[in-house]
Amino acid sequence: MSFFEVYKHLIFPEGRVKYLLLSLIIVLLAMGSIIVYATGGTTFAYLHILYIPIILSGFIFSVWGGIIAGLIAGLLIGPFMPIHDGFELSQPFSSWALRMFMFALVGAIAGGGSSVFKAYIKELEVKHTTDQLTGLPNLNGLTQIFSTLIRTVDKAIIIVVIELSQIDEIDKALGEEKANILMKQVAKDLKQAVGEHGTIGRLQAHRFAILIPKEEHVTEILNRCESLSEKTYDIGNIPIFIEMRFGISRYPYDDKDLNNLTRKALIAVNVTKNQLQRVSHFDKNADDSSERNLLILHQLKIAIDKQSLVLEYQPKVNLQTGKVMGFEALVRWFDPLLGPINPADFIPLTEETLLINPLTKWALEKAIHQLHLWKKLKILVPISVNFSMKNFHDPSIMETLNQLLEKYKVPPSFLEVEVTETSVASSLTTISLALGALREVGVRVAIDDFGTGQASQQYLFELPINVIKLDKVFVQSISHNPAAASIVKNAITLAHELNLEVIAEGLETQNQFELLKNWGCDGGQGYLFGQSMKGEDATDWLKKNIKSPFRSSLAKTKK
Repeated sequence: MSFFEVYKHLIFPEGRVKYLLLSLIIVLLAMGSIIVYATGGTTFAYLHILYIPIILSGFIFSVWGGIIAGLIAGLLIGPFMPIHDGFELSQPFSSWALRMFMFALVGAIAGGGSSVFKAYIKELEVKHTTDQLTGLPNLNGLTQIFSTLIRTVDKAIIIVVIELSQIDEIDKALGEEKANILMKQVAKDLKQAVGEHGTIGRLQAHRFAILIPKEEHVTEILNRCESLSEKTYDIGNIPIFIEMRFGISRYPYDDKDLNNLTRKALIAVNVTKNQLQRVSHFDKNADDSSERNLLILHQLKIAIDKQSLVLEYQPKVNLQTGKVMGFEALVRWFDPLLGPINPADFIPLTEETLLINPLTKWALEKAIHQLHLWKKLKILVPISVNFSMKNFHDPSIMETLNQLLEKYKVPPSFLEVEVTETSVASSLTTISLALGALREVGVRVAIDDFGTGQASQQYLFELPINVIKLDKVFVQSISHNPAAASIVKNAITLAHELNLEVIAEGLETQNQFELLKNWGCDGGQGYLFGQSMKGEDATDWLKKNIKSPFRSSLAKTKK
């Protein structure tokens, strides 16, 4: 129990506590009068000891409690209490009556001050436990309700977290005032949907939580809440609908702490974002995955700081001449705690954080330094480095790139930046300006994973790019899937008509090689030519193959 809760019980006593405090006040009044008599009467200052129970009574039982305690104290040392026990002198009426009045006045003042203080404490508690916008309990308020429920409910308590979609977009479009009006209406409808069989509170700007003490009411409540996703809200004559997703956790099976239960329900919500369903239950495996992801990000930051990552290079070969046309730089990571980490496990995670910027700067440093080493050996070929959308929002990335090119005296045309098609499609205007800046410097630009996006033909002529890289999903299917073959052939034709170079990713077989060569594809990259290699091994490979056309005997089989 927190200090605030203990203090609240003292100033808002209930039940047994109230009777115990009343008994204490009575004892103090009686003991005070005995002490006054035992010390010789009212002549001495010992009678002031009675202010203690008077003030305490006013503080606990408000104005009337203080007045009554003051009157009782005044009578106890009033007409029957001598001025001085040794002389048996009685008190005059004016003396003890005035004292009684002062006692009662002090009790009233203590009670009045107590009432003001209690009102202030109640106001603080309301602010502490209530969401100011909707009037619903906040997480602190829900925690108090949850604590009460677990003492009174024997079975499971179901926690449902509701996440509202598009709230940021609505806030930007309507402004804060109208967005708040919308949120109040949604909160009111949710509260009505929950009804008497649950308690709803607001966790954050776009999240609510419901505590349901009985399993049999869960489906009914969820159905009513889900139906609100089909409701249209009229805000400033603009029709708006709110999509809701639901995550469920259970006490005590998933956890016993409400903070952890809401977090786990939120993990369940995140599962539904990539699925058609709106409702998902907490899965311990998903929680383990989330904890591992956090650990991966933590360890990755350490690896970047300690420069313990490795940049490897996978060759790209010109399919028409068979000669080496460059390398793609790929990050490899062996962590002492987690072991080898697949790039598919940590790159997407990193792209969701600002950690992607120091990672990209590190990759640029290593790649451009490798170009510098090859230049000194007079075997310079291009290297491509992968960029994330977040990199284009960080001006220091461009500064770092220019500084490194200048530092190592590497021609910009030997550096290529790869950006995924899905990133391009998500923010065409922003990325167009960024890629334009790269082209002005002289750096080449490639679109990676071509064919997986939704607006390919549009950006092919709108963006300042040099290369498209066909996604391996299509390349590895061309030998046996006519649809994939048709897509690849059309992509090659379209790219060439726009004066773009075409690289096929994931090339693994001689048959794929021959088909792509016949269709006019410019280059290929994959296990047929070689796996990614450390800088020293890539240098040796390059020395052997820089002047010789590719032969099947040079290929490294897939491990």
